[in-house]
Amino acid sequence: MPRALAVLFIAASLALSARAQYIGAAPIDQAADLADAFRNLWDSLRGRKPPTQIPAGDGPALGRLISWNVQILGRKASKARKEALRLGLGRALQGAGATVFAAQEVANDAGAGILARQLPDGGRDWQTSFANTPNPQDNALYFNSGVQVNCAMALNIPGVKSPPRMAHVQVGDADFTVLSVHLSYAKGDASVSAAELALILAWTRAKMAEPGADQDLVIAGDFNLPTRRGRTLSARSRERSWSPIEDILGDGFEALIDAPTSRSGREAAVNNYDHFIVSRHFADSILVVAGAVDEAEIALAERETGTRASDHFPIAMTFRKSGAGRDGRPIATDGPSVCR
Repeated sequence: MPRALAVLFIAASLALSARAQYIGAAPIDQAADLADAFRNLWDSLRGRKPPTQIPAGDGPALGRLISWNVQILGRKASKARKEALRLGLGRALQGAGATVFAAQEVANDAGAGILARQLPDGGRDWQTSFANTPNPQDNALYFNSGVQVNCAMALNIPGVKSPPRMAHVQVGDADFTVLSVHLSYAKGDASVSAAELALILAWTRAKMAEPGADQDLVIAGDFNLPTRRGRTLSARSRERSWSPIEDILGDGFEALIDAPTSRSGREAAVNNYDHFIVSRHFADSILVVAGAVDEAEIALAERETGTRASDHFPIAMTFRKSGAGRDGRPIATDGPSVCR
């Protein structure tokens, strides 16, 4: 047996042992540590870069943004799936203070309400921004009590099938515009996704060009497109038509998250679809770190319930809400001109 496969077999045995220990009431952090060791070994053998991990606690100067495609969540969601989402969100939001949650593929009003009730404290301290359309892949935004919402609305952009959900928020001394988006998959036709993204970017550029406009912007969601590095880590890497998202962005924007997040089967993430696209000003000032939420944490939540929460893993970022930004300048509000 080749040496690499032998090492992988031993690591797999440890991971299976960790799973059995967890089901038998082993501490969750012990199971996660062993599962992480297996996954990191597997990633290293495949040449994959480990995802950046979000800090366990945000602290008083930080806020958090979560994005998750919740896979056509509607009124028929099973009790087990609701519980898987609740546990998964709990792990993704662990240690978070002020939080914005961008959700994609919310099927209807019932789905938006179900998702709200899976948030910490049953969603009692959260606001929801959602509007149902005939499309079951609608976008939503949720805000906890640490976030001031200046405005929130759907963006009905001609040529974009699922209207982005937009809000302008203030968190401490920081304010920014956030969009929750889901680009069309169109049976894998990347040109459709790319065309929709170009239309959304045209809207954002026009808004940011207005006098006194806030230059801090985040577009969060499922783009069905990879970053340049994410493409090399994905099962679709050999598809020539699956162009990297950087080819569309142009100047002034940056795509975050290279890790695969779209899943095949029960656990494995195989394609790099989910991202934060941030304006250069946001990246240079209030961004701290962004990464995929630890797959092991979501997998453990799903083992507790016996069902998959979604066919995507969530992504997360932390951002500064006070003090000095990455550029050394004091963080200050710019105002909600986008709401006009």
